[in-house]
Amino acid sequence: AISSHLAAVRNTPGTSLQPSVRVSVAKTPCMTTLRRHSLTSRCIPPQRRQPRLKRTIKSCRLGAAVASAGEVQITAEQVTQAEKSILKTISGMKSRGQDGSATQTAEVAAAIATLEGARGVKDPVRSQAIQGEWRLLYTSKSTFDFKNPLGKRVDGSTPGLEAVVPNIASMFGDAVAKGVEASSSPIQRTVTAIEAFEVSQNITLQGPDPRVDQLVKFGSAGTLRLSASAGTSPENSSRIDFTFDLAYFESSFLPFRVPYPVPFKLLGKEAQGWLDTSYLSDTLRISRGNKGTTFVFKRMP
Repeated sequence: AISSHLAAVRNTPGTSLQPSVRVSVAKTPCMTTLRRHSLTSRCIPPQRRQPRLKRTIKSCRLGAAVASAGEVQITAEQVTQAEKSILKTISGMKSRGQDGSATQTAEVAAAIATLEGARGVKDPVRSQAIQGEWRLLYTSKSTFDFKNPLGKRVDGSTPGLEAVVPNIASMFGDAVAKGVEASSSPIQRTVTAIEAFEVSQNITLQGPDPRVDQLVKFGSAGTLRLSASAGTSPENSSRIDFTFDLAYFESSFLPFRVPYPVPFKLLGKEAQGWLDTSYLSDTLRISRGNKGTTFVFKRMP
């Protein structure tokens, strides 16, 4: 019956039978569409059939590419919703996330996961979008590590006093710090948890003196500035390496700066660290520090 039909088509004026099209792609759901197309449209004039065939092949190629990449596609609408969600949840938490319910913490973590999956601005530390001052909204909770009271780095390194203190603490037993993987410094935990202080970070990576400054503003009393020289590398377009080398307190009531009494040069590698930006947009930034803390910042006007 099929042979008779094909012969009839060949002998019918105004119609043509195109050779079958072979497409070498991995098996995807749209392969059925290709087969259905070849069976149902064999008598349709070529000028009507070709555009549909091209769209089908393009769809198959796209489907195969997505399947092979195995990536979850996050839409712009999901990103917008995640930004709104994280800002709303954080506004209901106290002490910049240190005093929040388990539900609130989980909601923030879910929003962070969505935004980090979307990535935001590509190569953040090379982008102009990361420049400027950012207000700290949230820091992840950190368990105090008795063996590492100065904070424990995620890479396990223990420079300077960070190596000495754990040896002293070990005399009291290892059970105290059991299960603790990374922890922030006590100064960081204390300062960032006080809502009366405005905490921000100013990033300047372009120019002759790239720096990352941590600012603690005490209202009209003045500002404490912890300044670090900064650098980036071609191997990691998300990381800022920094070394604290300057700190002072300044106030409009004083005609001079008051030096912050920390001998950064004597601290050596203890004064060094890094900050990875895992999500960046025009208004929001998520970064992770070398001591395991996750930070959420909002751009300041």
